[in-house]
Amino acid sequence: MPQRYFLEKKSNIISGQDAHHIKIVMRMKNEDEIIVCYENSCFLASINVDQDDVKLQIIKELNQPKSLDITIIQGLPKSPKHEVVTKYATIFGASSMLFTQMHRSIAKLENTDNKLKRLETIAKEAAELAHRFDVPHIEFKKSLDAIDFKQYDLVLLADENNTSIKVAKYSGKDRYDLIENNEYGYCCLVKATFRVLDKLKIEN
Repeated sequence: MPQRYFLEKKSNIISGQDAHHIKIVMRMKNEDEIIVCYENSCFLASINVDQDDVKLQIIKELNQPKSLDITIIQGLPKSPKHEVVTKYATIFGASSMLFTQMHRSIAKLENTDNKLKRLETIAKEAAELAHRFDVPHIEFKKSLDAIDFKQYDLVLLADENNTSIKVAKYSGKDRYDLIENNEYGYCCLVKATFRVLDKLKIEN
């Protein structure tokens, strides 16, 4: 399968690190084929390798498989666990990841701009590896109170024994939210549950 690259926006030119990867690492030549993705769509394209950049010629749009919209809410872990979470959540199809301070979080919300850039790079590389059509959205939140749970059709809590608990279910069928709570103890799980319940009108 052709190598996959994600672009920030629609363009017929690849530059920067991706161009370096195509020319130096992959040693591609004119008319080699790659897959380029932007705006949640992917295209098969042939390339023309220039001295500085790589020019694209779109061949066809690829069919996107249907997938669920899943958000992982992760209690802020110590480094480098957030990098591991980002990599594998991306590979297994998470649509977005929210890292938030929990009651017993040891790590603090500091230097988030640099951390976010690092995690976005990891997510991009993992998305290319997993042949995804998009790169998941990543964000840091100060607390669970800063998250609008009403946007999800189903909210699950995962406790330290890896048991998922259904907290709320809505009429929709494709937006899901999983709060990951492996590290922070039972009392944190209970508090997280009540915070969610306070904000939601439960269906069942």
